[in-house]
Amino acid sequence: MLSPNTLVVVADGTSAVLWRSHGHDVNLDHLQSFGVNDVVLDGPSGSTPREQSIQDNDEATFIKHLVNRLNAMALNNQISGDVVIIADPTSLGQMRPQYHGKLSEKIVREMAKTLVKASRQELEKALS
Repeated sequence: MLSPNTLVVVADGTSAVLWRSHGHDVNLDHLQSFGVNDVVLDGPSGSTPREQSIQDNDEATFIKHLVNRLNAMALNNQISGDVVIIADPTSLGQMRPQYHGKLSEKIVREMAKTLVKASRQELEKALS
């Protein structure tokens, strides 16, 4: 069960989908989708291992931009309810250390699953 107005962020290293819950059941409305082509890839957060591939670097950079966007939303009071993060295990591991304290306060649940291409119905089922 999600509280009304929960922001649900579904992501992997190349794309993200933002959903908003309404009502007291798990009912989601699509807010926004964006992908790696929608951000300027200026490098990931932190140091980059020499053995990291270009794809791994691009994915880490996308995750950095996603978390920066979520942090900005939290800091600018654009997140009025709770936050649920659903991301593949690698992306989720990259996201956690980048959360601003204000965003962390709003996160009520994290799921380490790859569901970015899931339908609304599949997401609602996974969140139930």
